[in-house]
Amino acid sequence: MQSNKAIVAILSFLFLFLIVVTPNENNKSYGQMLNMTYINENCGVSIKYPSDWKIEEKTLDDATRTINYIVELQPNNDEGFTSVVGIELNDISHYLDKSLESIALNEERNITMGGMGVIETSETISIAGHNAQKIVYTEPGVSNDRFKKMEIDILAFNREYKITYDTSSTELYQKYISTVEEMIETFDIAEPTFEEIAC
Repeated sequence: MQSNKAIVAILSFLFLFLIVVTPNENNKSYGQMLNMTYINENCGVSIKYPSDWKIEEKTLDDATRTINYIVELQPNNDEGFTSVVGIELNDISHYLDKSLESIALNEERNITMGGMGVIETSETISIAGHNAQKIVYTEPGVSNDRFKKMEIDILAFNREYKITYDTSSTELYQKYISTVEEMIETFDIAEPTFEEIAC
């Protein structure tokens, strides 16, 4: 009789243990190991990313343009062009006020222009030892959904480096945000050896 009680107790313990430790698919973490490093020596930037992501480098031969799109990184999956991390370099030499506060205000105005974008959060942070503004916002999408996006504007060496995270839905934003935030923590900027933004 006592052995039956012992067996019931053990089975009950195992049942409770499985409930506690079995992962819930709804809470699944999509954080991925950052085992690759993208380095652009000309532009002086580097960032770590998962090996199963793909990268597309951009080139800029026209130094008169105000934006230099350096690289785009995205998950290599069947979802299509729906979750992209981009790095760009913006020319702020013509700005009268080159403070982070002024640049952040300008970026927020661009996002909300025409009532299209809705800013969820905007906060000052530090990236690679430089002051930065992190803005999370949404824009009108398809079928009442909204595109959720994030941009981080970094002031370094009298230039604006921008990291963007574009997705086609809030669900996809949540799916990769932990990986993207880990990637951003690895972002580094070297002192430029070029004068224009065409690096």
